[in-house]
Amino acid sequence: DDGEWQEARAAILGDGRGERLGAHSELRIGGDLAQRVVAEAEDGVAALESTQAHRPTVAVLDVSMPRMTGLQAAREIRAHAPDTRVLMLSMHDDERYLYEALRVGAGGYVLKRAADQDLVRAVRAVNDGEPFLTDDAQRSLVKAWMESGEEPPRDKLTDRELEVVKLIAEAHTNKQIAEILGLS
Repeated sequence: DDGEWQEARAAILGDGRGERLGAHSELRIGGDLAQRVVAEAEDGVAALESTQAHRPTVAVLDVSMPRMTGLQAAREIRAHAPDTRVLMLSMHDDERYLYEALRVGAGGYVLKRAADQDLVRAVRAVNDGEPFLTDDAQRSLVKAWMESGEEPPRDKLTDRELEVVKLIAEAHTNKQIAEILGLS
């Protein structure tokens, strides 16, 4: 529900004034978010300075910026303004940029060509602490994981929990499990 998302204070940080205006317009069209755009910057160094000065809840960073790339700026923003979440905006439909964005702490990745469809949802999701990846990005991550042959992360169970799981798998009732484990 669109009415339940937390208010975002966004900073739009990219190298082209036209792109920043486009992102600003996109956010305005998507709702009342535009009045909450608190800062703009045209390069990575200014992006970092602007983020530190204005403390937006979300920094929308262009991957390709002069003086300091968006990826470098994202890393610095996460280190120096940890309450600011980062959303990467990129023309690069290349999974290497996506992976690097996630590695440096970005909460989302939006392709510029899909910004008109995804930017508002992405800002809202990242602002609320949720990850945002397009369907293509999700497929790319799953495919890479499947090809890597890595086991999925698992929480380790205690010996007692493993014993309970074993008893459940053996079709014991809750009452039987309690008796076997000496629980009242």
